[in-house]
Parts: sequence; structure tokens; C-alpha cells
Amino acid sequence: MQDNFGLTQSDLIKRLLQNLPSGYDASRVKLPNSKFTTPSNEKWLRITVIPGAKNNVQAGGGYKRSFGICVIDCFYPLGSGDQAQLAETKLIEDIYQNQEFNNTKCQEAYTTNIGEDGSWYNQQVNINFYYEGQ
Repeated sequence: MQDNFGLTQSDLIKRLLQNLPSGYDASRVKLPNSKFTTPSNEKWLRITVIPGAKNNVQAGGGYKRSFGICVIDCFYPLGSGDQAQLAETKLIEDIYQNQEFNNTKCQEAYTTNIGEDGSWYNQQVNINFYYEGQ
């Protein structure tokens, strides 16, 4: 693994795009700082990867472990119910929880109810991750 946030962000995004729940395609996923047209009255996802603290793992600081959180917002039109949405957030949790892939090691994945956000209802999947290296 490498001490490189860009690689880890790419890993997390690819993992989602390769394992999208039914009814989604890449056009319904808002990626960081990318052009996106919000669907009208249709479900969609937004992924945000937030770097966190970096710790020295070895004396002298040559090897570091960096932590962060990946947030995947699952937006459904208001009034469409939450059971299908909760089933989808569970599927998203499962593709990350306690998984290791490429430059990234994921730990806990859990859903938080954000609730109403304009004309959308938001359930948010939060994934704790880390990467390490020189």
C-alpha cells in the first residue's frame, strides 16, 4: 500500500461503481468535483471521501497510517418510503464493511438517517477506512 489519498479515493469510488445496487448506473452517482445533473424525481447517490488524521507507524515517521471516512448519500424522492432505500444502504454497507482492496482497508460501515433534504430523503452510509505506506 502507498501513503496516497488519491489512490484510496479512487479505490473507494471504483468499489461503489462496480457494485451499484439495482436501478443505478454511473450517471446516477455524483462523484467528487465532477459535473452532475441531479435526476428529477429518481433515486441517486453521492460519494464523498474525507481524509483524516495521519499517524506515524514507525519511529522516524517513514511509514504512515492515514484514516478517513467515505460518505455515500442515498437520495430518494420525498414520500417514496424508506424500506427500499434502507435495503440499498445495507447492500452498500456490505461491499465495504471489513474489506481490503487495492490501497484501502475498510472497517465499520453504518447507515445514518439524515432525513429530509429539500425534495429528497437522505440515508447516509459512512465507511471508516485507512491506508498506509511510505
